[in-house]
Amino acid sequence: MAGSHLARLTILAAWAALVTAVLAPPVQAGGREEYVAGLLALKERAAMRAVVHLSAAITSGDLSPPQLSDAYYFRARALGRVERDDLALADLTRALTVGPENVKALRLRCRTLTLAGDAEKAAADCNMAVLLAPEDWRTWFTRGLLHDRRNDRTLAKGDLAAAQARMPEGTDEIPAVRKPLQDYGLIPGDPPPVHVPEPTAGD
Repeated sequence: MAGSHLARLTILAAWAALVTAVLAPPVQAGGREEYVAGLLALKERAAMRAVVHLSAAITSGDLSPPQLSDAYYFRARALGRVERDDLALADLTRALTVGPENVKALRLRCRTLTLAGDAEKAAADCNMAVLLAPEDWRTWFTRGLLHDRRNDRTLAKGDLAAAQARMPEGTDEIPAVRKPLQDYGLIPGDPPPVHVPEPTAGD
């Protein structure tokens, strides 16, 4: 019982630290240094540490508008990794308020809204991302997933095909990319597993 109580207290303390970092982070190093540290933490999949560093960078006043927009975007990614989509969505809106043409933030907010079931707002973000960066396969792919979610298979296949045509070689081997392409017949499906019968005593 004591161990269970301690575990609950540990979880509550972790969430309290997260909220404190987002709302009122301490500023120690310079904003640019905190920004870089946040990106490194995100790369290392240390989401909580990334939130702390990026929060310090955001409140430092040291970042240029494009950097500030990106800092909000990267903090949103970190928050998404700890399943705080509400805070992530708020950060993506802040990112786009500072930098309306931040394609990364448009893509991620489109995907977040798609998963939340807000297709109309998601479509506006996806359409803008494609308009701003038509050469980026990820903008087409994200919009294709939105169309798939809305059961519009014709538009979904068109966008996924456009994404496929722009992908760097080998991208379609990534499982999260490969499956939608297979579902729409844009690449062959994986062959079924070969059944090898067990040897019998007489073999």
